[in-house]
Order: sequence, then C-alpha cells, then structure tokens
Amino acid sequence: MKCMHKSWPVQLITIARAFTVGLAYWLVSDIPGLTSSFVAIFVALLPFDIIIAMPKFSLRLAHWQVLFSIILPHVSATAITLGKGLILGLLFGGLSMVGMPVFLGAVFTIGIAYNIGLKTKGNISSYVGMLAGIQVFDQIIRLPVLTQTLFADIGRTGLRVFYGTFTALFVGWICGVGVGIIIRLFLPRGYRTISSSAYAQPLDIQPFREVLHTNDDLVLIKATVGSESTLAGQTLAEANLRTLYQASIMSIHRKPKDVVAPRGLDCILTGDILVMLMPSVQVSEVLELVKGSGASEQI
Repeated sequence: MKCMHKSWPVQLITIARAFTVGLAYWLVSDIPGLTSSFVAIFVALLPFDIIIAMPKFSLRLAHWQVLFSIILPHVSATAITLGKGLILGLLFGGLSMVGMPVFLGAVFTIGIAYNIGLKTKGNISSYVGMLAGIQVFDQIIRLPVLTQTLFADIGRTGLRVFYGTFTALFVGWICGVGVGIIIRLFLPRGYRTISSSAYAQPLDIQPFREVLHTNDDLVLIKATVGSESTLAGQTLAEANLRTLYQASIMSIHRKPKDVVAPRGLDCILTGDILVMLMPSVQVSEVLELVKGSGASEQI
C-alpha cells in the first residue's frame, strides 16, 4: 500500500524552501524597486536547492570544498549577467534621454540582456540580467530631460540601482546557503526534485556510483592477466565474463596504447591490466581466473 502523505524530509524541504524565498524577499524589501526582490528570490533558491541535493554534507572541510566548487561558478556567472544587464540599461537609458526613441531603447535593453543571460554559462536565470537592465533603464527615462545635471543624475541613478541589485544578490546567496546548510544537516540523504534549481553536478565531483547509476554492491577492480591465465589469447566475447560473472571490462591498460571501452572482438593478452566492474561477491572467482591478480587493487 502506497503512502498517501509526504515523508518528513520532503515536508521539511518544502517548508524550508518557502521560508528561504520569504526571508530573502523580506531582507531586501526596503531596497527601492522590484528588481532587488526578484534578484534576491532567484538567487536564494539556487544555493538552497544545490545544498539539499548534495548526496552527502557535513561540516567537514571536504564537503565545504565540494559545495563551494559547485556554487562559486554560479555566483560569478550571475554577478556578470547582472552587471552586463545594468550597463545595458544605463547605456540605452542615456541614449533615450538624448534622442533615441524610448521603445527602441527598451527593446535593445531587454533583448540584448536576455541573450547575454542565455549565453552566460552557470547563470541562474536568463531573466536576471533583463530585470536589472530594465530597472535602471526605467529609472533613467523618468529623469527631467536636458537639464544641466542630466549626466550626473544618470550616474547617480545607475549607482543606486547597482548598489541595490548587488546587495540583493549578496543577501540572496547568504539566505540560500545559510538555510540550505541547516536543513541539509537534518536530512538522511540528498533530495532533488523537478522544481529544484539544482541541476546535475559536474561529473568530476560526482561520486562514481552516481555517474554510472550502479548499485552499492558493485566494485571496480584492476587485475593483471597472468601467463597461465585461460583468458590470455581469448576475445572478450569468448571470455564471456559478463554472462558468467556479471563482470564488465571498462578498459584494458596495455603498452603502447590502452584500449578504452573494449569491444567483443578485442583480445586479452598476457600482461594486460583489466579494469573491471563487477559484484563484490564475484571478485575472488574472477581474480583466480585472471591469475595475475596479486598486484590487483580495488578502486
């Protein structure tokens, strides 16, 4: 019988996610303009979801290093996108004040900022730069036209929006990281949902079993083929290790050139070092068959 209610970790994550968004909004609510609120909300969700999705997390240094290796590229990409959006708003807002049609200025600001957001790898949302750009653009075109202090007013407006937007960026990250860490310490494992902003982690920092989607009873073995091994001289198809032992040969280390992802017609030679993935219960039988496993090691 299926459980009709959510498990406590899912309920906790749902509540904490809502709390993170609300906290980020409240902390920047006194900063003028809607842009700051949206930026804080967008930014807060990403680190929260990434931390919640981490397979393992504790206060150990190794887990902190993994966390920041994931988050920092997103921080920098988002900051770059925001900065470019603000510059575009400042540029086209200024041009609109000295003769460019306002609708063209708005179109260029939104369109270019949106495209920059799409092309910036690691950016949390293609809308962040667009929102920042249109905010500063909107405030500039509301200034008095052709006054002696026009350029000074444009500069002050730009600085005010820059300050508010990047303050919201910082506050959002602090909220997401802080709440995410606290909640993750209570969870038995990582959780990732469709609505989560935590996309798949880079392969170089994912656990081996998660990359290959393997079971916990599988191990990776390196073994050297001995001169008396019955495998020597056989093709992989003839050896039939996958059927007999559920063992898959991932690669063959052989001088002068290794065989990566070998096929059934590839031969096994004396002195080859086989890298095999297999159930742990089959290890002893396979090593005995290989006869040269004295130098083998489990990865």
